[in-house]
Amino acid sequence: MAWVDYQRKPTGISGKYGESLRVPEKWQIRVDSPDTGKAEILGGVSATIGITWGTPHWEFPALLAQEFDLQPETEDGMRWTLTVQYYVPPPGKEITENGIPKDVWERNGGTTSVPAFTDVDGETITNAAGDPLEGLEKEREETSWSLTKYYEDEASLDEDIDAAAGKVNSAEWAGQDAKTWKCYFKGAKKQSISKLDGDDDGGMLDFIESRWEFRFDPETWKTMPWDVGFMELSGSGEKKVITGTDGKAVKQPVALNSDGTKKAPGEKPVVINAGDGADLYETADFDEIFGPPELLSDGS
Repeated sequence: MAWVDYQRKPTGISGKYGESLRVPEKWQIRVDSPDTGKAEILGGVSATIGITWGTPHWEFPALLAQEFDLQPETEDGMRWTLTVQYYVPPPGKEITENGIPKDVWERNGGTTSVPAFTDVDGETITNAAGDPLEGLEKEREETSWSLTKYYEDEASLDEDIDAAAGKVNSAEWAGQDAKTWKCYFKGAKKQSISKLDGDDDGGMLDFIESRWEFRFDPETWKTMPWDVGFMELSGSGEKKVITGTDGKAVKQPVALNSDGTKKAPGEKPVVINAGDGADLYETADFDEIFGPPELLSDGS
């Protein structure tokens, strides 16, 4: 029981503005026995005609094989009609070499409220006496990337979770400086599709679909507290209570120099570590793990 021959039948083409062109291609397939099974006929689609999921159309390479339909043409089961639908695959339906979908990036936006320490010129916001004002907020444009990433196995997913989840970018990424993007793992689930790959046609392919988010902070994901306190370091390196002009311990924190001594009265405080703040999160190479985020690739 096997194929005897096949012949392509004439078809048309259709399209609608804002959507992909659609090209149905049809073949008449003749077999040598009415007992030839559908699995054997289907195997010939890839082995003989050379069509698998994602195969480009020979006239319109941007249109890929995304659907097929195999129906008996005669009641005796000796002739069959194969119809393959070619069109531009929607996001999440582009196929990679290993048979699973291609990763999909999305860009998101919004607004959020964040603490306000400096004005539009980067100057510390203070009162008339030069004391920084606490509890101020400002609205900031929120930007983020989300990624739907596909994995062949759980080990690869676990490796990326360990390497990147909860960490910030170690180097420039998405056009922004190091430590301005933070990675969040949002979840994962199993997906299953049927194969049409010329190797195990009709078999099942299991893979993992995961969701990630990357949030941007232009001021970096550091903590930036003021370098102030109620104690200072003496010349010998010992701590001592800061006293006021009355000789009593101060009731409000006092600005400190980088060496731990108190600043002169009226001097403004700066952020700890000479304005650099303190890191809270480990870093990871996002380019190596996820690649660059992009909505359009390869000029598409």
